[in-house]
Amino acid sequence: MLVNDYIKELGNSIKDRLDPELVDYALDYINHSENVLAFETLCDHIADFDVKISEDEYQKVLHIVDLLGLDLDNRYLYINPNK
Repeated sequence: MLVNDYIKELGNSIKDRLDPELVDYALDYINHSENVLAFETLCDHIADFDVKISEDEYQKVLHIVDLLGLDLDNRYLYINPNK
């Protein structure tokens, strides 16, 4: 599976807890070759709107961080459901 598919999967999995329009807006960055921006925006929305994610969803976040070669910083640590 491609990293863009993982990001879309994560976004679609939280549409029942976050305004679907916000999710779609974030995911639209993928269509403009901005997958990092799509992922960061999605994670920011999760934090900003206090969306509770599951441990499985958080593991997907960590996997995407790794696939994109990003630093595991506060943007991703803040949304950890076990904190």
